[in-house]
Amino acid sequence: MKRLGLAVAAVVMSASVSFAQSNEVKMSKEPFMVNTEKLSSYLQLTSTQYNEVADINAYFIEKQNESIKSSSKLQSKKMYQAVYGNLKLMKRVLTPEQYRKYVVLLNITNNNNRMMGIQAMPDTYLADNK
Repeated sequence: MKRLGLAVAAVVMSASVSFAQSNEVKMSKEPFMVNTEKLSSYLQLTSTQYNEVADINAYFIEKQNESIKSSSKLQSKKMYQAVYGNLKLMKRVLTPEQYRKYVVLLNITNNNNRMMGIQAMPDTYLADNK
């Protein structure tokens, strides 16, 4: 009876380990969408900033779509370029305080997506640009 219990425990442990390995976070097949109106309200954008941020968001979605459609070898590199380009453009348009709030918002959203099993942006990209 003890041997049967040990055998069952070993099978359960090996099954849980293999499940955990197969449950790794994958890149999302959907681009990371930004609602420009809500972002404008949160960051208190001027009308000029609003137009520029809307253009940057459209460009960001376009670049994410390119990364999603690319081969698996290039996907990570293209996503890095999309995120880095977005942050670089936003830094030019936003004030330092607005930019700080924007990066914090992206980090929080990315962390929430990872908790739900969706990863839109790898962590290292956002951590480098705080």
